[in-house]
Amino acid sequence: MDWRDLQTFLVTAEAGSTQAASADLGLDQSTISRRIASFEKRLGHRLFERLPTGLILTPAGEQMLDTARKVETDVHSLERRLVGGGEELEGEVRLTVPPYMLSGFLGEILAEYHEVHPEVHLDIDISMTEANLTKREADIAVRGFNTPPDHLIGRRAGTYHMTLYARKDLVDQAMDLPWIGWGEPGELEAWARERGLPVHSRIWKTESMEGQVALVRRGLGMAILPCPLADTQPDLARIIPDQTWPSRDVWVLTHKDLLTSPRIRSLFNFLADGLRARRDLLEGRLVSA
Repeated sequence: MDWRDLQTFLVTAEAGSTQAASADLGLDQSTISRRIASFEKRLGHRLFERLPTGLILTPAGEQMLDTARKVETDVHSLERRLVGGGEELEGEVRLTVPPYMLSGFLGEILAEYHEVHPEVHLDIDISMTEANLTKREADIAVRGFNTPPDHLIGRRAGTYHMTLYARKDLVDQAMDLPWIGWGEPGELEAWARERGLPVHSRIWKTESMEGQVALVRRGLGMAILPCPLADTQPDLARIIPDQTWPSRDVWVLTHKDLLTSPRIRSLFNFLADGLRARRDLLEGRLVSA
């Protein structure tokens, strides 16, 4: 049995349609359909009922799904053990980090790591999504969590804080500026009201913190931004200098099987130590002049 066929079946079964599976597999729908049809032909059983609303597993498909999940678990477990068993401090490490951290001090930490270990090559995914470390979508993740997943090994670096920012030359009139915000209608307004802040209309909305910074730089409004990102921007300033609000804990996370790899362990500890050393910036106690 070809693992590629089994993986195609598994992703499609969990997604519920070839259209939904195409994004996860990086394949077009016609390729996925052909693979599944060929797989069914070799097995001599239909795995899916094709309905206008999507795909439904047949009894044979239900049995295959249980098997496919077990095989996937074994394959990823073997891959993690093999990767973790390397003895050399060289090779590739997959790292996923939030964009607001990479554009701030995390880039500095990674540059320092490269100077010490130039033979370790980093494949960096910049995203806020929760990468699946069990399936090796990443080897190490830097993420904001109040409670990280139990199956991962983690080191807590601190709690990042947020506060209000505007363009430096507009700080004196910032409270009259509109919000540059996020979330569902009313969410930002409720957040402001709870803290005794002015409740203006939210004219600009983006979930991207980099997008919020860009709009603040244009003088289009004020925004609630992470201190480790905004305090390092020379053209931004705090509206309320001495007040910050804690957000999420920052964790460096990996899978326990991968910590036996010298390159993964070295980067894991370097990141955790580097973040903790910058805890004052992370928690909003250092403000750039």
